[in-house]
Amino acid sequence: MVPVSTYSLQKMVPVILYMAVGAAMHSIMRSISNSASSSRKPGTAWTLVVTMTFASEQDQKSILNDWKIVSKYCAEYEPFLLHYEAGISDSDPLKVHMVERYESKEDYLNFHKNGKEFLNFRPKLKALQDAGKVTIEGFSYQELGYGFV
Repeated sequence: MVPVSTYSLQKMVPVILYMAVGAAMHSIMRSISNSASSSRKPGTAWTLVVTMTFASEQDQKSILNDWKIVSKYCAEYEPFLLHYEAGISDSDPLKVHMVERYESKEDYLNFHKNGKEFLNFRPKLKALQDAGKVTIEGFSYQELGYGFV
């Protein structure tokens, strides 16, 4: 057996530690990834997709700023809301698409629509709609569970 010097052991320790930390991080990330995908219940989420077309950029920005408050509230108080996002259309910069994904349609109807910030927000959007400054279209669907999230 070849004697190992203290100097070569000192050089090997950091390498071994880096490898151990890397293996631990890999294990943790894999565990998180597996638990996230295994907690999905295919076919149970209900999704609402809304498209708003604004007459002016000013009204669009105002509504989106107000919606940020709703979004923050939902993130904190509505754990049944799985996805809540807005985006600007590629083909029309005055068009906003919103995707809302709930554990169930009942959660949307009974809880989200009665949330404090939603109740503050909705009349502002309705006023623009009544004034002809925004048109709103939408559709909803029950997931089949064939895909992935």
